[in-house]
Amino acid sequence: MGVPMPAPATYLVTGGAGFIGSHLADALLGQGHTVAVLDDLSTGARANLAPAWSHPRLRFVRGSVLDERLVDELTSRCDAVVHLAPVTGAVGAAALRHGRPLLITAADGRGEAAAGAVVVRHGDTVGPRQSPVHATLLTRLVRRAVAGEPLAVHGDGTRACRFLDVADAVDALLALLAHPGAAGGEFDIAGTEETTVMALAERVLARSGGASVISHLPYVVDRVPHDSRSRPAVRPLDTAPLRALTGWRQARGLDDILDAAIARARSEAPVVLPELRAPAASPAAQHRG
Repeated sequence: MGVPMPAPATYLVTGGAGFIGSHLADALLGQGHTVAVLDDLSTGARANLAPAWSHPRLRFVRGSVLDERLVDELTSRCDAVVHLAPVTGAVGAAALRHGRPLLITAADGRGEAAAGAVVVRHGDTVGPRQSPVHATLLTRLVRRAVAGEPLAVHGDGTRACRFLDVADAVDALLALLAHPGAAGGEFDIAGTEETTVMALAERVLARSGGASVISHLPYVVDRVPHDSRSRPAVRPLDTAPLRALTGWRQARGLDDILDAAIARARSEAPVVLPELRAPAASPAAQHRG
């Protein structure tokens, strides 16, 4: 994929200690850019930045996107903003005030496209550094298969699902950052191979070689069993605009994603996650690097 901006450039990445954000920070650093990460660590972790922690062009700021003064200061010192933090905060207004290009996640991007921002919506994304709390269905099924536990399938198992490797998701973000025609557009970043929950569970068992069984459970909403076909309709993710504009293509198929997830599950400690081994925490709103 192309270089987002002529190097050297400085990117402010909010939520940059999170799952996708930390991988994006790695990629931007690898392309010769400077990255300022703003994260309050409520959902992210310093461990996610461990590979780049000592990089001379990484600056870490522990702080909140709700801190208007801090956000304004950081925005004024950067060339572009990538807003991946889970809350809106003051980022959109600061980017507009300072005339900085903005890429923002759809959860917080309502109305931002009209102001010229690139708005993205992520589908189920899988890869290293993903918090167990926010693990996708694929990751949960893989972990249970590797542990020899039953694989839970809720309802009739016909619900459609798609998955994307985090490296492909980052390539899509880089492509959008690189393309001037992306400004003011809305784009879905998701896997392109569709399967069903039941077929996914069967595929997990086949590729893991495990002896687990598939356990059928009712589809429950508010503790009341429902017909899974009564799920509320949501707009399907459509990667066609992203592909048409940037030429992006998913490089890692479902079997690649499954094999990598199985390898990670087998290498993980069964209960205790590894502790962070990194420099001491920076004080809130203090720059590191």
